[in-house]
Amino acid sequence: MTCLLSGPLALAPTEMAAQLGSIFYFIVFPMLLLIGVGFFIQRRVGLDAQTLSRINFTFCVPGIIFYSVVGSNLPLAEAAHGFLFTVCMVGCMALLAKLLALGLDVPRDQHNAMMMSMMFYNAGNYGLPLQDLAFRAMHLSDQARATEVFVMVGQNIMTFTVGILLATGGRSHRSWPEVFRQIARFPPLYALSAALLIVLVRHLLGDDAPAVARAFKPFWDAAGYIKDSFIGLALLTLGAQLALVKPGETRYPVRVSVGMRLLAGPALGLGLIYALGIEGFLAQGLWISSGLPSAVNSMLLCLEFDNHPGYLARSIFYGTLFSPLTLTLVIFLAQGDFLDRLVMH
Repeated sequence: MTCLLSGPLALAPTEMAAQLGSIFYFIVFPMLLLIGVGFFIQRRVGLDAQTLSRINFTFCVPGIIFYSVVGSNLPLAEAAHGFLFTVCMVGCMALLAKLLALGLDVPRDQHNAMMMSMMFYNAGNYGLPLQDLAFRAMHLSDQARATEVFVMVGQNIMTFTVGILLATGGRSHRSWPEVFRQIARFPPLYALSAALLIVLVRHLLGDDAPAVARAFKPFWDAAGYIKDSFIGLALLTLGAQLALVKPGETRYPVRVSVGMRLLAGPALGLGLIYALGIEGFLAQGLWISSGLPSAVNSMLLCLEFDNHPGYLARSIFYGTLFSPLTLTLVIFLAQGDFLDRLVMH
């Protein structure tokens, strides 16, 4: 396994503190600035958070999925490993959340919301910029984003299928046909289908593919502009949504959800990386991704289906607030030879 830095655990305390500080300042802090801008604008001016979310959901996310899948040179085996890792993470975190809910006597009607707060993490409007910044100095941003895109695809597919089923299992009385119609309205699914179809056609065309692709260059350029708009708008939207979080009267096990997402997430991710035999750069990117805070889409689903949205809102708020501390450490270890030591021993 190729490592980008060497021996982080062997550094002197002052050197370790300097590297951790550098990772926080140059990788995590730029994201916090954009989130803070969104938070400030929302509090001072007032934005239509629902419109911002819909722009992300119907425009930016499909655009970046389409562009990244079609333009990705990530080997098929690595893309499949990234998707499989994500599905396993969601399943394992769901099981852990259910066991904790039962063990802590969490009210039955809060079980699904608790599961969603731990299962689904913010691989899009937090994870993509984080991966971009984490590997920019090594000139590996494109590869890092390509890895994260398949995590985001897996997260979004699970969120808008399994997540909808969980959200409707709370206080909503919608029928099954209504639930499946909601799933069918998920735009990124169509973007992913179109991207995979183009990849297949490109493979079938072989040497004739470049000539055919030139005819569609205006469409590709348009998709590129959508991709470029994603990070800034996504982080602005996240900040605006966090500004709307208000303290509620209902008591929720938010500390448990945040702690499990930020601490148990990376621990479980490390175990899955070892169990699935994932190595190299892919292992580094997937481990960083496993420590992301709860996904905003989970809150939107719970808001749509009236399933304790306040629980998800607070989990996202505090998870995003404390995630720079935990993610700085995960990035520090992932970029070093910590993964190598585990595989070797």
